[in-house]
Amino acid sequence: MKIAVPSSANGGLEDTIAPVFARAPVFTIIEVENGEIKNVKTIQNPAVSAPSGAGPMAVQMLINEGVDAVIVPQLGPNALGAIQAAGIKIYTFPPGIPIREAVESVIKGAPQTIQPQVTAPTYPVPSAPAYGPAYPPAYGFGYGWGRGRGWSRGWGRGGRGWGARLGYCPWTGMPSRRALRWLYGWW
Repeated sequence: MKIAVPSSANGGLEDTIAPVFARAPVFTIIEVENGEIKNVKTIQNPAVSAPSGAGPMAVQMLINEGVDAVIVPQLGPNALGAIQAAGIKIYTFPPGIPIREAVESVIKGAPQTIQPQVTAPTYPVPSAPAYGPAYPPAYGFGYGWGRGRGWSRGWGRGGRGWGARLGYCPWTGMPSRRALRWLYGWW
């Protein structure tokens, strides 16, 4: 079994677990056979300075090395998805623990930590009213609710919005004869 551990400084069994996975400077890869450590290898992480996608890039490097398990403090959603897709076992330990101690506890049978797949939160979608907004319409320019596609002022009765209801012509902005007669008794 090959175990990969993100290392804080130079790697090796005397180093400690890094606080991050994908941006760790070095990965220590430990080969274990029959419950004993056979080989220790350190690999520089090419994803340290990657502008984006560092998690999947680091996981791909570990897949190319033939890693079967990882010891990590935490994983981002992209790295977690890539590790789960590759079938690599995940063991979680807090950062700062010596790598030798973490590997020995995994060899002795530490429980495997399975992190849940991170999904986007779902929010309830409000249902839209069938025939218009539940709030009073505001004055402003925009398409009307009716068949007109002019510069209406809200309700859009055939392109004539609130202005038509108040007695203003939607095209000229002038008051209509009906409004003037009602307001001032003209005509």
